[in-house]
Amino acid sequence: MSTQSENRKVVEQFWAALDDGPPRGAELETWKDTFADDGVWEMPFAADPLPRAVPGRHLIGHFVDWFFTAAPDLHIVSSVVHETSDPELFILELRGEANLSLNDNVYANNYCTHMRIRNGKIVLFREYFDPAEVVRAFGVDEIAKGIDQVMTAAGIAANGTQEVAR
Repeated sequence: MSTQSENRKVVEQFWAALDDGPPRGAELETWKDTFADDGVWEMPFAADPLPRAVPGRHLIGHFVDWFFTAAPDLHIVSSVVHETSDPELFILELRGEANLSLNDNVYANNYCTHMRIRNGKIVLFREYFDPAEVVRAFGVDEIAKGIDQVMTAAGIAANGTQEVAR
């Protein structure tokens, strides 16, 4: 099997784990372990107070815990995976939808996601999305509280700004 085929399998398994909504328990821990220790989750267009980067599997894990708690019925309703000439890099077009537990708002966003897979692990997860939809659905105050929870759970002092997770 080629490197690109092996890496595509990682991408497909990562998203298949969300077919019935966010994984829970041991399945969630396995899903989070798909990230490399030094992996980075980037959100270049994120609006304050959402961080533009979440570095390291440990911090990513806490971020995912918060997001999946806030969006417990998240479903990826459409996805297309594009291979590139780089066998490690995949470009995805996605649409995610959820009813938010923290305020009963509906969250629906389109994503262009870059995933770089190396040695069977995600080393880069870069999401482009509509930041106005995130702010509308979650609310600035709820995002700030959530990021503070993430940082506290990770044992890192939080200050509620994008600088927290750079």
